[in-house]
Amino acid sequence: MASPAIARSELRKASLPGVVITEGVHPAGSSIPWHAHDGASICLVLDGAFVEYSRGLALDCRPSSLKFTPAGERHWNRFHLADVRGLLIEVDVERHASIAPFARTLSESRHFERGPELHLARRLYGEFCAADSAAPLAVEGLLLELIALVARSDVMPRGGVPAWAQRAYDILDASYTATLSLSAIAGEVGVHPATLARGFRRVYGCTVGEMQRQLRLDFAARRLMLTDLPLGAIAQEAGFFDQSHFTHAFRRRFGTTPLRYRRVRRPER
Repeated sequence: MASPAIARSELRKASLPGVVITEGVHPAGSSIPWHAHDGASICLVLDGAFVEYSRGLALDCRPSSLKFTPAGERHWNRFHLADVRGLLIEVDVERHASIAPFARTLSESRHFERGPELHLARRLYGEFCAADSAAPLAVEGLLLELIALVARSDVMPRGGVPAWAQRAYDILDASYTATLSLSAIAGEVGVHPATLARGFRRVYGCTVGEMQRQLRLDFAARRLMLTDLPLGAIAQEAGFFDQSHFTHAFRRRFGTTPLRYRRVRRPER
């Protein structure tokens, strides 16, 4: 059963083999009656909040919520508080050979509020917004990485990701603009700093410092898109006290300067 006509404004849209990605806005007070999607879908909430009813449950979706919805699962959405901006990724598993092995992963409902899955989804959104010719390849790669990460958590033995590693990530995600030390984080999660350094890199594929920098830059990218604040103010908000260092780090991560990033993603301004 395909989804019904939806009263939303589409901000941008992109199509890849077997994948359609749409950024849209649902106005406050609107709703989508009971419906289902032909294919599996992944939704990242960018702004606003809404309630989704499915399988007799009510799910609160807030900014940075990430949810996986299987193909054919009936649900109802109510956007009752304010306008909601979100990124919807619709996946046709049969038309994307690389995703087909993960069909089982996409056949279950999932909901994330934090963690590496959310970090990857934010990176995917940043690439989706990019205007260069490499963006489609980057988006497809991050989508596969996101699905593979969720699939790996399905087969990983209980306790495969140490609780202290998840806790360390949560600390970074909640306080990425703060000045943190490896020793302080290690003390907070109850392991030796060397254990934290080695284990964190093994689990997340980067060092603690690299993860903090990525989270800071992702925050700065959102501020560039959503506010008119000067570049220096955003750099300071994100924890960079040297604007030239911020610009250099931003260019390395996003392949362009902060000012061009804002100009491309907000052409109306």
